[in-house]
Amino acid sequence: MSFADSVFPKTIQGLRQRLLDHPLWEQIENGTLDRARLRVFALQDWWLVREAYRLDALAIAGVPELDVQELLVSKLTAKIGGYKLLLRFGEAIGLSRADFDASEPLAGCMALTNFFFYILTSGTPEEKLASVSASEDIFVQICARIGPALMQHYWLSEEQVAFFTAHKQIGEHVTPVDETLLARYTSEDELQRIVRAIRLSHEFELMFYDTVLNTPLY
Repeated sequence: MSFADSVFPKTIQGLRQRLLDHPLWEQIENGTLDRARLRVFALQDWWLVREAYRLDALAIAGVPELDVQELLVSKLTAKIGGYKLLLRFGEAIGLSRADFDASEPLAGCMALTNFFFYILTSGTPEEKLASVSASEDIFVQICARIGPALMQHYWLSEEQVAFFTAHKQIGEHVTPVDETLLARYTSEDELQRIVRAIRLSHEFELMFYDTVLNTPLY
């Protein structure tokens, strides 16, 4: 059980379950998602993954406390090299580096990416932490299922799906950090802002997955 599952109201838990049960992931798990659709996911996720360092840097720069900065730096360190694993996955499903470089964002992807930039430049400290942490947390849970499914149904190797399986180790590192940081915020106003930030984060993430699943294939 994650921090958001254990602390926040049923509305948030319902959103989280919709992310976990999204048809994009269900179709991968039963092997019915077309490889072309997998390529759409990889190219769209690239837009977010390639911004990860800059988003983490904004989070670090936005807090004055040195101990909090150190904790956020440790979260960034755990994610170093993730973009290379996504490129490797893309190559395994028929994409080249040139395909990634030439990709353009769909609306859902751009909306999610822009939301993170907005909240990390304009939000309160608790909103910044909650919005990014909730997204990372839910994706860790998704990846635990998707890595094995890609190996079973799409005949990919462990190395080729490392972008997904590596999130288990990332989660083991970042989840305790998130719990430590979020525990600082206990007032009613702070908790309300945290819930709102998580709700928005999850709603934009749903838009991202919906876009990946529903955009026409050319």
